[in-house]
Amino acid sequence: MTTHKKNLALLVFFILAVVGFAAFRNQINKQASRPANLHEVQIEKGASFNDVSSDLADKGVITSETIFKIYGLLSGNFDKIKPGRYFLPQNIEISKLVGILVHGPEEVLVTVTPGMTLAEVDDELSDALIIRPGELINLNAENLRKDYPWLPEKKIGVIGGPLEGFMMPDTYKFFVGTDAESAARVFLENFQKKAMAAGGLQFFSKQGNILKIINLASILEKEVPDNSERRLVAGILNNRLNAGMPLQTDAVLIYGECGGRFLNCPALTKSDYKKDFDYNIYIYKGLPPGPISNPSIDAISAALNPQKTNDWYYLSDPKTGKTYSSQTLDQHNDYRAKYLGL
Repeated sequence: MTTHKKNLALLVFFILAVVGFAAFRNQINKQASRPANLHEVQIEKGASFNDVSSDLADKGVITSETIFKIYGLLSGNFDKIKPGRYFLPQNIEISKLVGILVHGPEEVLVTVTPGMTLAEVDDELSDALIIRPGELINLNAENLRKDYPWLPEKKIGVIGGPLEGFMMPDTYKFFVGTDAESAARVFLENFQKKAMAAGGLQFFSKQGNILKIINLASILEKEVPDNSERRLVAGILNNRLNAGMPLQTDAVLIYGECGGRFLNCPALTKSDYKKDFDYNIYIYKGLPPGPISNPSIDAISAALNPQKTNDWYYLSDPKTGKTYSSQTLDQHNDYRAKYLGL
């Protein structure tokens, strides 16, 4: 045994004698006595074991740097800790803590379903501890536009944020503690692969119409459950846009009323239809300020290929999801009475 190793062994033995083996064992196996408070810890590449120990203590994850260092030395893991962003509970078992740090940030599967909004995606990712709450919503998109020039330059809407509509629905794998820009790039890469190339948006991006298409597709996604009927409704909405008529879609109003979320949003009331704000397209003509959801390829395809129609009105039966269209307001009101009870 070298002199260095002898000195290290004597140091460990001395510290153990001071703190007492029983106390050491209890600390290692200690269970949290109350619900865990998560602390964010960023371990940089090249950080020393002393730096990690100090940071864990400063953040309140461990109560004793000494015991943490002893366990790291005795377990042989003091030099195996992986860099990354961790969300760690207070009073976690030392053995479990070291295991997490040696394994590295956890990978998590997240599914973004068609029609989820940016805020709902943010909720999903933050609930899984992939990002902090609000990081995706408030992300500055300027750096992203350098690599994704088709991403609209104008600010899309205070509620949704500049990425609304471009979080391609799919199942993704992220590391816990991923930074928001990296997460956004994963979504945008998938959007570019599936929507820009396969979906036929390359032409429209060159013409500057991509925002209009995604905006319209996001409405179709929320308004029309049946994919086979979305092209018809796209044609109806285009008729109204071209004629300067308000679109009068409930989904846009709900999106604005509930701060960019549909989940757990209360039903609209008569007074909601009279409120004066940008997302009330019962009052204001044209498309809303920005997309109201992240649409599927099917909805994008329908927006790109609207069906020519002489109809001006539509509604979906809430029981069956079937869409009924009509040329006249009288016919539309008949459908409203029959299927909506209005």
